[in-house]
Amino acid sequence: MKFHALGLACLLSLAPVGAFAQDSDLSRYSCDHFLLGACLRVPNGMSTTYSMPADYGLHVVTRGDRSVLTLYEGDAPQRPHADASSTLSLTTSGYRLFGFLTNDEGGVRYDVYVDTDRTGVMSVHLRGVVADEAQRKDLAAALGGFRMCTFKRSSRDQILTCPRRAVWGQQLAQWVQTTPDVKAR
Repeated sequence: MKFHALGLACLLSLAPVGAFAQDSDLSRYSCDHFLLGACLRVPNGMSTTYSMPADYGLHVVTRGDRSVLTLYEGDAPQRPHADASSTLSLTTSGYRLFGFLTNDEGGVRYDVYVDTDRTGVMSVHLRGVVADEAQRKDLAAALGGFRMCTFKRSSRDQILTCPRRAVWGQQLAQWVQTTPDVKAR
């Protein structure tokens, strides 16, 4: 009986280390929330909701009652304002990702757009607003688990194939963690 209690105590003492490791680099973990053409590894302590207001989908990642990241998937993403500065540009496997920063009511808004020339693939627009370091950390963690997927339809099947690791995850998380406030520029 002593051995079991000691073993349980050892396992419990390791739990925070595992949780921290997962939150520090979600690009290494499989997805647990799926869109039509993308997926996300949701960070510990956060949850997601999904709504379909019209011909598009909105996925919202929250911590408690605070929105961390909104993911739009559809044919008409809201494009950045003229004063937005593109500070990130990535491409891979036929997808283009652009990141923009703008001032937003006491914080910095991060907008990420992903599109492709492939037919039948909807654009993805991710948005998060950061007003302090805790919010910056949450947004970096949420973006770190994001990846694009391939959705195929046939007369019998629908197949969503997602990469096991997020190709852009570390770069997106680092972009959020290292960009200065727009106002300070």
